[in-house]
Amino acid sequence: METTLNSVLVIDGDSVSRNYLSTMLSKTGYTVLSAALGREGLISAWRDQPSIIILDPALPDLTGLELVARLRQDRRTSKVTLIAISSRENPQEMAALLAAGCSEYLVKSDQTVQKLLELLPRFISGEQYVPKKQGKLVAFLSAKGGTGTSSLCANIAMCLASEKTDKKVALIDLVLPIGSIAHIVGYTEHFNLVTAARLGPDQMTAAYFMDNLPRVSGWYFHLLAGAPDPESARQLPGERVGDILRVILESYDFVFVDLGRSLSRISLPIILKADVIVMILSTDLATADLTLTVLEYLKGLGVDPLRIFPFQNRAVVLEGLTRPELEKRIGLPIRVNMPYMGDNFTVANNRHEPLATRLQNDTTILLLKQAANEMIEMDKHSNR
Repeated sequence: METTLNSVLVIDGDSVSRNYLSTMLSKTGYTVLSAALGREGLISAWRDQPSIIILDPALPDLTGLELVARLRQDRRTSKVTLIAISSRENPQEMAALLAAGCSEYLVKSDQTVQKLLELLPRFISGEQYVPKKQGKLVAFLSAKGGTGTSSLCANIAMCLASEKTDKKVALIDLVLPIGSIAHIVGYTEHFNLVTAARLGPDQMTAAYFMDNLPRVSGWYFHLLAGAPDPESARQLPGERVGDILRVILESYDFVFVDLGRSLSRISLPIILKADVIVMILSTDLATADLTLTVLEYLKGLGVDPLRIFPFQNRAVVLEGLTRPELEKRIGLPIRVNMPYMGDNFTVANNRHEPLATRLQNDTTILLLKQAANEMIEMDKHSNR
């Protein structure tokens, strides 16, 4: 039997949730099948071969992972689009299901149906389980504030963009509640994360971001600036951030995301999805200990240590832990040790100019370029 186009199988042990979702999808024109048990869902999936399967991981007879594994192992459903909708926000569950083969993981809310109605046509039209070619995602974060994360993110993105002139590089500022990249690069336009999140479904496309994401003069990359103020950030619809990231990844070859000091419901899915996770550390003991805590947490979520890029920033301070001491503390090798730069680091930020412009052929710039090249190559060796 061939896959039935526009057909959706809903597997959910909660009858209220299952019936509501089935009714709403039917009203929109989908042919809806439903099952209350995982084993019933397997029978329907293999017999009816729907184009989309929506599943609640909390089933009475099978775990979500068992269900996904069996669907993926059978040739009849090995490439069907799987969307998990959980009644609770569980990072460990999300990471496991996405790794097992789910295309999306949503948390049940008032916006779930609307979110599904936006997602389903994209998968039905042929995207399904095998995704489009996407750009490489590099996430920058730190365990403690004041480590220079945003500045390093911008400067490494600039080095990559200036070297790889045949590639399109984008930077997304997700530091909340106030973005930080705009102040570093001197961006003053009004298009930002909040205005992007308000775009309608017809505008939230790869083509739109390809044409409209501004290119920052002197920095070479295209920028989606962060929230301009706390009130705007408070009104940011978090569920739209995933849509924005997805379409920008379809538009650009390399996408850098500045997360600052953030482990949240918005940032965590991005960290789990990232090809490279750049951890910025300063030289103090408190940052090292907090970084170790974050690394252990990510390891518990199944993050491969080979995806993590520890970067020691000694740009503004000479004192503190040495590279060997820091490596022993966090249990990972430091990939780059940024040397002391005196006032140059701060002055460059205040003047909105790249370090490469201020220092040109300085050893520091060679290190940043080396870091950029290592970041875009290193994920080939991880267990993705």
